[in-house]
Amino acid sequence: MTNYIYAYTHAGNAKPWTRPGGAKGDVWIKVGQTKHPGIERVRQQVNTAFPGLVGVDILFDSELAERGDGTEFTDHDVHRVLAQAGIANAGGEWFEATLDEVRGAVVSLQRGVPFSPTRVQTFPMRPEQRDAVEQTAAFFRAHPDGSPKYLWNAKMRFGKTFTTYQLACEMGWAKVLVLTYKPAVRGAWRDDLLSHVDFIDWEYVDRDTPTAEADAKLDSGRPTVWFASFQDVLGRDAEGNPKPRNETLQIVDWDCVVIDEFHFGASTAAAREVYDPQDKAEAAWAELFRKASDQADDADVEVVEAPDTRLKTKCHLHLSGTPFRAITNGDYDDSQVFNWTYIDEQREKRDWSLRGGELNPYAELPQMRMYTYSMGQTAAEWAADGEFDGFNLNAYFKAKKVGEGYVFERPDQVAEFLKLIRGQKVIDKTIIEGQAAPFPYQAEEFTEAVKHTVWYMNDVASCQAMAALLRKDAFFSTYEIYVAAGTGAGVGAKALEPLQKAIKRADASGKSGSITLSCGKLMTGVTVPEWTSIFMLRSLKAPESYFQAAFRVQSPWRIDKVIQKETAYVFEFDPNRALSLVALYGTELANNSPDRKETQRSVLGDLINFLPIFAIDGGQMESLDVDAILDWAHGGISANSLARRWKSIDLYNINGVTMDRLIQDEDLLAELEQIEDFRTIREEAEKIVTRSKQLGEVKRNGGSKQEQRPHKKEIAEKRRNIREKLKKVSAKVLIFMYLTDFREERLAHVIESLDTDLFLRSTGLSLPSYAKLTELGVINVGNMTDAIQKFRYFEKKSLEALVAAEGG
Repeated sequence: MTNYIYAYTHAGNAKPWTRPGGAKGDVWIKVGQTKHPGIERVRQQVNTAFPGLVGVDILFDSELAERGDGTEFTDHDVHRVLAQAGIANAGGEWFEATLDEVRGAVVSLQRGVPFSPTRVQTFPMRPEQRDAVEQTAAFFRAHPDGSPKYLWNAKMRFGKTFTTYQLACEMGWAKVLVLTYKPAVRGAWRDDLLSHVDFIDWEYVDRDTPTAEADAKLDSGRPTVWFASFQDVLGRDAEGNPKPRNETLQIVDWDCVVIDEFHFGASTAAAREVYDPQDKAEAAWAELFRKASDQADDADVEVVEAPDTRLKTKCHLHLSGTPFRAITNGDYDDSQVFNWTYIDEQREKRDWSLRGGELNPYAELPQMRMYTYSMGQTAAEWAADGEFDGFNLNAYFKAKKVGEGYVFERPDQVAEFLKLIRGQKVIDKTIIEGQAAPFPYQAEEFTEAVKHTVWYMNDVASCQAMAALLRKDAFFSTYEIYVAAGTGAGVGAKALEPLQKAIKRADASGKSGSITLSCGKLMTGVTVPEWTSIFMLRSLKAPESYFQAAFRVQSPWRIDKVIQKETAYVFEFDPNRALSLVALYGTELANNSPDRKETQRSVLGDLINFLPIFAIDGGQMESLDVDAILDWAHGGISANSLARRWKSIDLYNINGVTMDRLIQDEDLLAELEQIEDFRTIREEAEKIVTRSKQLGEVKRNGGSKQEQRPHKKEIAEKRRNIREKLKKVSAKVLIFMYLTDFREERLAHVIESLDTDLFLRSTGLSLPSYAKLTELGVINVGNMTDAIQKFRYFEKKSLEALVAAEGG
């Protein structure tokens, strides 16, 4: 029979100890072996003294006592490794050791590696992680020249740091630079490298590593990972020169530059000048367009002026859970992207369980559920009074500073919200399918979901005002209120420790739980296992930002191998906004799917199968299907609003980048110039390119607004002219869609149409040329697809109304 190692302690041996050198602990640990499950062996030993094992802490019960070559070892071998490490034997099989020291001893025997109390992780890659490594390695090997780039479009909890390191091992890389605009992810990159036995030979460097030590590690011949934030790399000393420690980054020939959290700021001109010098000019123009189009929702992202910095690398690896803009703008083709979505994850979790067999590696990843709540008639009237364009949570929870504190501008409205989430505002408690509509702090089914929550707000003022209000409230004052906002909460990962203490304080003191108030802090790069639900109390425009926040609460949570969180919850209070983003998310997933036949409807069907959505209005609850989501998302669309959508400027990307690409395509230009409206397209595109270059130069040289104005004026004029021409083409595309027999639901369906003659007759432009405009990024794929779907939805509803009228 197989040998297993187990370890436990109990209340009788809660004896503090201190070791020379400063190491200390609170208990002795017993290390033994058994051929049966460890818990049975422990029960045999201590059940008399500790009936029911009360007071016994089983640290692990079934570590396989087997080496890599198949030979077995015993508990005496573990004792020997501990003794050789200077760990005192307290008598018999008891040791003055930490749990990690005991694990380290077992791992050293299992793997045949030196003892290390910090390198105790041995888990293997999951199937999708192996696929990512194999596909990416194959791509890099097939493209050895030109610093190829590859994107991992992988949701949170994919394991990007661990998998990146596995890719580095597979490729034989020796020097890897990790850059990010989110310094909070540093802990994950450090811990995964230093805690897993697969990377035992690797060195780690970051901003806390002394310069001389960092240089020595790079020169040691051992593979090295250097972690840096863009904020640090782009920083300057008092004289405006690069920081001395960062000069090394420019000298080293890197095997790979990894951009983590790529959707946060990495596409700005400043960032791209650092990691992608080939795109210097393109990045500068893209930055101008990025600012103009107001793409970013995350206030923590800092845009820094471009320095004179270059990095040399063989490969680029970009990591993001929501890189929709980069993909739809044509920055990557299908061969450069590995996809792993929430749908993929939950489908694999389900199918693994159906197959049976070994332990399901996805079991600890909770399923998500969304509950949307209408804020009631008062909020609807307030939102429609003409002061605001529709209901807006940022305005609803707007706060201001008064004296030394913060208060809400509409305290009565916020008080109504607190009543709503406790179910006190509902008069008509209609019973639906045997139960009343549930409210977060009222329904028994949400008891565990709201024990530890995060409330995502718009700014520091609203967080502080909410904290003050909750601490005065008789019900919510029973929760530990932690404000993760402002400089006082710490920067990046440093904000995590106070939160962890707050959660422990809540549990130890018998409080109802904890409420974390954040406007962005701790929403990227850190894991808070206890968070089980998120309250969306800010208005986010982009699906990237929304789902990055939502998936924060999907982190696994285990205690003693027992899964504590089977389901994670999103509580949403602007249903139209939320469900529009869900619909758009489905569109983006469909657009990025390698299967071109995927539609928004089919992807949404898969999504809500694994992310059920429930809408609560008053006392009534409705489980939403695909049609209901689309009804909510496109609800109220009229002919006028549809017309405005098709005339919107965000359907086109007219900037120096796209116009330069257009100029390079002589065949496309020649065809466009044959169309009356596009006779001057070449001249106008060249003007935009030239003026964009000049404007970028003026800005980099610190030119005044007065010096920038003539360049901006001409760029704006030429962009407006080209957009007006393209709007006419788009209007004709609508005619084509109306006439064709195929029901297009995305831009790809238009481009891939077989009816090329009809398209030419309808628009005056050949279908291949229209496809080229899309490939060049002149037509915004995501926004155009959204417009197409709105047209189809309006057409469908109009036909249904017509049929109903004729039937009547």
